Amino acid sequence: MSIHIPGGRKAAAGLFGPTRRSFLKTSAAVVGAGLAAPAVHAQSGTTLRFLNNETSAASQAALKAACDAYEAKFGVRVIVDSSPISGSMEKAMAAINAGQSYDIMPASFIATVLEFVHAGVLVPLTDMVKKYEWGRGAAWDYKGENWYYPFDYNLVMNYYRKDLYAEKGLKVPETSDQFLENCRALTVRDGSRVDFGGCVIPLASDSATNWASFGNMFAEGAQLFDEDWNVVFDQGENADRAARFLDLYGELYKTMPPGMNAVSFAQMMSLFATGKAGHTLYSGRLVEALEATNPALADKYGVFASPGSTGQKALSYAFDGFCVFKTKQSEAALKFLQWFVDNYYVEWLLSAWMNNHPARMDIYEDKRWKSHPMIQKHWETMMTMKSFVEDDKVLLKAIDTSGPTIDIRPCNVFNANIMPEMLQKKVLGNVSSADCVKAAADRIKSVI
Repeated sequence: MSIHIPGGRKAAAGLFGPTRRSFLKTSAAVVGAGLAAPAVHAQSGTTLRFLNNETSAASQAALKAACDAYEAKFGVRVIVDSSPISGSMEKAMAAINAGQSYDIMPASFIATVLEFVHAGVLVPLTDMVKKYEWGRGAAWDYKGENWYYPFDYNLVMNYYRKDLYAEKGLKVPETSDQFLENCRALTVRDGSRVDFGGCVIPLASDSATNWASFGNMFAEGAQLFDEDWNVVFDQGENADRAARFLDLYGELYKTMPPGMNAVSFAQMMSLFATGKAGHTLYSGRLVEALEATNPALADKYGVFASPGSTGQKALSYAFDGFCVFKTKQSEAALKFLQWFVDNYYVEWLLSAWMNNHPARMDIYEDKRWKSHPMIQKHWETMMTMKSFVEDDKVLLKAIDTSGPTIDIRPCNVFNANIMPEMLQKKVLGNVSSADCVKAAADRIKSVI
């Protein structure tokens, strides 16, 4: 089974710190030198390099079919280099700094895309993006341009066991207190050891935690920044809301399986799929994992948005989309991407039929997409995911999009793992919620 890891690198080993500084310092010069040659106008004889981080067999097959068809039609060869997403950012950086940039690459987190934008290595895709209607937040822009072509949402949903809810007489929680009680009710202990976890909410210092673990915090209404980019996380009502979230997390942690400090993307899925937890957090990819590894459980799950103490609902999220790099062949790369979107976009989405939750709204009416047997089987889940996007009462928030506009400052917070470390202080360091909030706010101020 292929495990999809959206942005799954530890940020401390990525662009934040010396590696990032050297990348930002050198990349513009490298790209400028590479563009000194004449732009490519003739299609035939061109070779493009595509760094693919969707490494499932189905996704690689869909991409290969598209590239073969394009070469047969236009004489343009597209060499695909598939690499797990956990290392694809570093691979892209190394290629750029070596003066051998890839031409096209999928990217997930806004933090990743803005790193490239600030380095001056991306071509805007605004004209291409504006041709379609997009779901809420998907076609975000920065400095008036769209820098990637979206293909999916990675909404972080709460998965729960419908069969266990029925056995225990539980209802889908409307508040965070109800969620906590459900987690407690599902927890099975052997003495002090948790044998069956009530929930899985990661806390490791990586992008899994940044992506997944703060839906309840967003539902509580805590804000990192005000409209003028002042850090307000530890101020007034925000401090109270953040502390309430940490109090909740501290109690939820007591219901989690052992070894949570090592849990990342793969374990978030496997603990649920192997019957070791009653709740977990993930995107639609978990449905694919259930069908592949435990099909009996694929008929016994449900999903809901993270609730706050007052009943407000929220979901963390990320996106996946294609970026085009500035190279001598940018024009040819843009032509390929437009052709791919026009001719193979649906096939690409169907290669990961539930994880590639469409960001482009016309796809929901596409007959090829709708008729896929697994989408038909899990239609209720897909429509629930769509409803989360369409319902403005459900908050869609992320660490790297916090603040009044898309900006590099919350991306720095994401890359520095400030919020995961706040969780660690709370449950591993036994620090008070108020002190955890204050320490996180101080660290946010230090990186922006």
